[in-house]
Amino acid sequence: MKKSNLGHLLEEQIIWAVVDEKELSEEGHNHLVECPLCQGRVEQFMVELQVFGERANVSVPPLTKTMRLPQAEPSAAKYGARWIPFVAGAAMAGLVLFFYFLGMDAMSPKLATVQDQEYLLEDEYLMQEISEMVEYPLPAELYEITGDAADFDDDFLQFVLPDFQEDFQS
Repeated sequence: MKKSNLGHLLEEQIIWAVVDEKELSEEGHNHLVECPLCQGRVEQFMVELQVFGERANVSVPPLTKTMRLPQAEPSAAKYGARWIPFVAGAAMAGLVLFFYFLGMDAMSPKLATVQDQEYLLEDEYLMQEISEMVEYPLPAELYEITGDAADFDDDFLQFVLPDFQEDFQS
């Protein structure tokens, strides 16, 4: 885009004058009307475009065959398949909701259920059995053979061998 020294139109403005003269600004339009040099440049550009178009017509062979667009074929199942996208969408929405609520159930905190008294007693008996097994891991018959009585408890041993520290404190 060269700018002339004397304030003539730029190349871009010349092109706009050829393509659409209404797109030119008022100054450019007024200058084009008054300046014979710019009018000559616009006419020269139009002539070059005309020559280019003539050469294109000469170098391309004319059409020998008439072109027609193919006729639209009528569809066999015009109304039968309209329900398929709806059913597919409903199935996808159902699956999304199913997995959403499945995840919500897995993430929700479980509330403690109220247990019956029987279950609490069963748990207590189980804990007593476990604690006895920890204290006396061997079977009762082995304790009888070795002489260690399994039924002695801390109170009995305290009675047989009292602590000497209690005597000093009292």
